[in-house]
Amino acid sequence: MTFSVGRGSTGLGSVALESTKALVDLGVDAMLWTVDDEENVRWASRWSGLVENRIRGFRRTGFGIPALSCEMIRASAQIRPREIAIVHQHGMWSAISWTTNRLRRKQGVMTIVAPHGSLHPNALSRSRGKKAIALSLYERQNLQRASCLHAVSTGEIGAMRSYGLRNPIAVIPNGVSDRWLESEGDATRFRLLFSLPSDKRVMLFLSRVSPGKGLLMLLDALDQSRREFEDWCLVIAGADEFDHRNEVERAIREKGFGNSVMLVGALFDQVKRDAFAAAELFVLPSFNEAGPIVVLEALGAQLPVITTKASPWPELQQRSCGWWTDMTVEALTSALKDAFSRSSSALHAMGLRGKAFVRAEHTWTKAARMNMELYGWLLGEREQPSFVETSH
Repeated sequence: MTFSVGRGSTGLGSVALESTKALVDLGVDAMLWTVDDEENVRWASRWSGLVENRIRGFRRTGFGIPALSCEMIRASAQIRPREIAIVHQHGMWSAISWTTNRLRRKQGVMTIVAPHGSLHPNALSRSRGKKAIALSLYERQNLQRASCLHAVSTGEIGAMRSYGLRNPIAVIPNGVSDRWLESEGDATRFRLLFSLPSDKRVMLFLSRVSPGKGLLMLLDALDQSRREFEDWCLVIAGADEFDHRNEVERAIREKGFGNSVMLVGALFDQVKRDAFAAAELFVLPSFNEAGPIVVLEALGAQLPVITTKASPWPELQQRSCGWWTDMTVEALTSALKDAFSRSSSALHAMGLRGKAFVRAEHTWTKAARMNMELYGWLLGEREQPSFVETSH
């Protein structure tokens, strides 16, 4: 269950779709509930390969409550006892938690909640008033009474415990699909589409254009590595959030980057894959992350990655497929200078190592098998998995 799987759903929608698809492929009778219209459901089915009858979209009701759907709540009331064994919810702070609560209380369903970084202090500091209302209405109960919490990295455990949650926590990382690993993009097509300078090498940022993503810090670091950046351009792709795009554009003008830094908006489908093909390097300088799927996508597209220690990827350095830096301008500048100094063939070799790493350890099939172990334990059918931590 998640609040949206349409084009605007960012990473959470793809996580829910890919998780469900992998479970279905392994023979699990899984259904994805979401608050989306028919058009978005059709797009999600085409994009993920999950057959449409495995995605149930519900109409939004409104009233100012995110993802509130009276239709979904009514549908949950019609569920017969033991018709659903487990609800696995991706994301929080929306009214889908209301439905999860109802299924747990009325039908005795086991519930798993995956916050996906929403309990990190930086994330909690935004929209405090709205989150306080959500807590009082449904979210506090949803979190505290969940059968298990789902962390996508060990780093998320600390945020959950600091929030006062004592539920069992399963650490199940995100993944990439075989479909993504085998896909190809067209670099020339992407360069022509956005009129990228033909003499520039491309570094790609692809995520939400949001304060927590560190774009202003990245621009400061580029300002300090101008000589090394001369042969490069930065493409910033992603939907605007909190009107942050205006701040980024202002910083680009003030620093005089010209067409060396450009914002291209949100990218989807083949255009997104083409963006990865056009790039030699991927950057995500975030201040807080849980387990960003876009890092896995970049590695799966054979790109070396620069990211901060807000992301749980020490393997970037351990596997020589990227840079894992402190969250400072100085550390990011050092990583950028190192990356810019490397030849295309050297970066390509790093990308090959990154793709081999995610293919071996971070596929959705592997995540689905871990989910199946977790479900079996919650239903009393198997021993507690080694990746589940219980509070003492």
